[in-house]
Amino acid sequence: MNADRTANTEQTADELSITRTVVIAAPRARVWAALTEAEQIGRWLGQSAELDLRVGGSGVFTWDEYGPSQIEVTEVQPPASFGFRWAADVHTPPTAGQSTLVRFTLVDHPEGTELTVTETGFETLDRDEIDQRRLREGNVEGWRIELGDLAEYLTGTRV
Repeated sequence: MNADRTANTEQTADELSITRTVVIAAPRARVWAALTEAEQIGRWLGQSAELDLRVGGSGVFTWDEYGPSQIEVTEVQPPASFGFRWAADVHTPPTAGQSTLVRFTLVDHPEGTELTVTETGFETLDRDEIDQRRLREGNVEGWRIELGDLAEYLTGTRV
């Protein structure tokens, strides 16, 4: 019922990226709300969130363990896609060379909602290649955990 379809993380010559797809046994409107309403975001992504949900709007996701991570909204297409620039380091604005691009897409699925998260731009970070890869690998694990937390928040079951 709560199938977990995980796309392989992708790496090309030009770009390091992460793509992960899960099926969550919840309607798309419910998943959309959990992705885009600050009060709900803080229940599965970190411990608290602030979000100005408009293109160009800003936000902050805060983890007790890591601190605040700033974002800038790049895409809002309810209830199909939501994207933002995400600062690579806490206490840092999500500017060019200091951020990656995260994009969520939502599609109706017979078992609920197919949710795909893609994170790109690791190769554009102002870091050496080893650090770019280290950050990417940390986020591969991070998205596995966070999407599991999202599914558990929405359905009571991890994917």
